[in-house]
Amino acid sequence: MLAPSLALLGALLPTVIYVSVIWWLDRYEKEPLGLLALAFLWGAIPAAIISVLLEFVLDLLITTLGGESLVASVASVSVSAPLVEESAKGIALIGLVLIFSREFDDVLDGIVYGAMIGFGFAFSENLFAYFLPILTQEGIGSGVVNIFMRSIVFGFNHAFWTGIVGAAIGVARLSHDWGRRLLVPLAGWATAVLFHGLHNAGAVLVEQTFCLSLGVSLVVDWGGLLLLLIIAVLVLRKESDWIERGLVDEVRRGALSPQEFDLLRSAGRRAQVRWKAWSQGGRSAYRSVGRYFQSATELAFRKQHLHSPEDGASLAEIKRLQEAMAVSRAIAWPWLWPKQS
Repeated sequence: MLAPSLALLGALLPTVIYVSVIWWLDRYEKEPLGLLALAFLWGAIPAAIISVLLEFVLDLLITTLGGESLVASVASVSVSAPLVEESAKGIALIGLVLIFSREFDDVLDGIVYGAMIGFGFAFSENLFAYFLPILTQEGIGSGVVNIFMRSIVFGFNHAFWTGIVGAAIGVARLSHDWGRRLLVPLAGWATAVLFHGLHNAGAVLVEQTFCLSLGVSLVVDWGGLLLLLIIAVLVLRKESDWIERGLVDEVRRGALSPQEFDLLRSAGRRAQVRWKAWSQGGRSAYRSVGRYFQSATELAFRKQHLHSPEDGASLAEIKRLQEAMAVSRAIAWPWLWPKQS
């Protein structure tokens, strides 16, 4: 029982931590937990199964053509695996932006959903393809080293690769040019495949390069991840600008006070107010304040996506969101300024 327990712990514990970090990163408009769970499960089950089946077929073809040579091995892990896996994971992102477009606002949302799919895929791949087989066949020592490498050193890889695709779809989401809407996601997918292929090639050529290729993979993976995080931070600043531009009119028409406006555009102050509400009113107060913040942010974001001032459908949606914000504001009000209430 030690090997299965250690394998499950090695796959599950880092995943919980990493998912929590990504969830925290989405500071202003949290994505629905149901959609985040759906994204994770897609990566963990359908994408993993599709990848296993298609990679088996492609590997069989590569082996038939190239035999058991090093070139065939490199082609299998650095070409077929990235192509299949990034396609299987990316399908879900396309489905999310088409079916749940209201919950897919920008680049940050794409990174969040892409990362969730990637973490789900990595969880299944690590547990069933690596941790369990190595722990049971090669022993605890080799198994622990493998868990450390795949969960810690390269633990963000699948989230990083699929996050690239999600970011590209987020860029396309904000574009009104159909050429960009088609080409940018394709470029993002190709970039993810490239990074994935470079990593896999580095891993399979470890002995031939005296670990130099693994070092290159490490630099490429962490460098790319850092770049993606920088992009996320820049998008957070842009979202703050959206909130300012979208809610300043609500102040002018008296729907928000200047103090609320200052609160709503600060992610840090939002967090402080929510936790203070929890300490004084419990979970109900915490959720009430959160719903108010969410409705105000959604209103600001929808104004950003307003097609034109004459668009009746968009204006009706803005009106509905203004009414929803007013209702949630009234419920949350006692917990926003507890000292004055």
